[in-house]
Amino acid sequence: MTPETTTAVVASLIKRGIFETEEQALRELLRGYVLGQIGTLRQTVTRFEQRYGMTFERFAEYLRERSSLLGSETFTPEQRVVLGRAVMEEEDDWLEWKAANELLESWLGLRAEVAAS
Repeated sequence: MTPETTTAVVASLIKRGIFETEEQALRELLRGYVLGQIGTLRQTVTRFEQRYGMTFERFAEYLRERSSLLGSETFTPEQRVVLGRAVMEEEDDWLEWKAANELLESWLGLRAEVAAS
């Protein structure tokens, strides 16, 4: 979207009485966007917490424990393959969960900045 298009959209919202000023429009639109991002990321974090029944920190410990089992001599080669696949899937979830946590913290910080301005 070009700056001209943005200005036209905001002007249209002001003309319709949705917002009184350009500053109010931009602040409210930004606030809504930030809150939407926070909501989406919270859903992602909650989904992982429910799936695994634990916090991210506990899941990271659990995953380290499971990974260390791969070197154990107590498993057959076939069992090691199955465990390895499971650990790989869990590592993918760990990475997505970690990213969601970090992004959530970032958006929460931005929310505080937007609220303060």
